[in-house]
Amino acid sequence: MPSRVAIASTDYIAADRVGVEAMGIDPNWVGSLVYCSQAGLGQYDLSKIDIRGNKIEEVRRTYRLHPDVEQEKQWMGPMEELPPRLG
Repeated sequence: MPSRVAIASTDYIAADRVGVEAMGIDPNWVGSLVYCSQAGLGQYDLSKIDIRGNKIEEVRRTYRLHPDVEQEKQWMGPMEELPPRLG
């Protein structure tokens, strides 16, 4: 999907956070970014990110997610002995 949006930052967690919002994805679903933020590797709190240019609401496009998205979100639940089979 051609979004025609450029996102740049010296903080890659903040840049990805803004990108997730621009793609209409629930930011709590992106476990790697949540964990990186909790470890202090970057800013994931949108209210603390200085966004210049267009507002996110002006560029947001809701992306169709992978058919296995519900299985992929299982990282949020209790750890199983083996991960679910995806694909």
